[in-house]
Amino acid sequence: MFLSSCEIISTVVASIAGSIASSRVKMDLFGVIVTGTIAAIGGGTIRDILLGLPVYWTIPTGENYLLISGVTCFITFFTNQKYPPPLGTIRIADAIVLALFGVIGTEKSLINGFGSSIAIVMGICTGVAGGLLRDALTGNVPYVFRPGELYATAAFLGSATYALMDLLGINSSICFITGFCITLLVRLASIHWNWNLPSHQPMFQTVFHDSPTDSAKKQK
Repeated sequence: MFLSSCEIISTVVASIAGSIASSRVKMDLFGVIVTGTIAAIGGGTIRDILLGLPVYWTIPTGENYLLISGVTCFITFFTNQKYPPPLGTIRIADAIVLALFGVIGTEKSLINGFGSSIAIVMGICTGVAGGLLRDALTGNVPYVFRPGELYATAAFLGSATYALMDLLGINSSICFITGFCITLLVRLASIHWNWNLPSHQPMFQTVFHDSPTDSAKKQK
């Protein structure tokens, strides 16, 4: 019940973020619903395919996720027209989705008998993929590919914490909450304080010498 509740919450929040992002690029109602739904179910779909499991929303008990996502996108589309959300809403919602889906992916992998390393990778995939698909559909550079964004790194830290605590025999609920909090806090802190990983630096610094014409101009 706890895991199902978290999946519903993350589906709603992801649908809202996807709907807002697609509304801002002037998609119509159909485009908003499609983009929001893909953002909500994309990560879990890719995870289940990679693990060789039935895709969670295709089984009888999972059809509600499509309904929840579609209704959320529909409501958000019309609400957004009358009450536009402030800037930053997508990033905050996306951080919550990243944290929830990340630990959900890790827990589902462990429940189905996969090892810790696979569970961590699936946690990152579940957390990141939905937002990646949403940004690709709306013509934006996905957060995971933007320089100076602790995005996949935050998902990795949360998933790795969950897997490590699980190896130590700690209760799964405590593992879930701890992994969620670490992912969310790291992601929000990176947004607020502009935390980032080292980026590419050129091996050699190119030095440009003034041409004779430029030197003559400077002397004048």
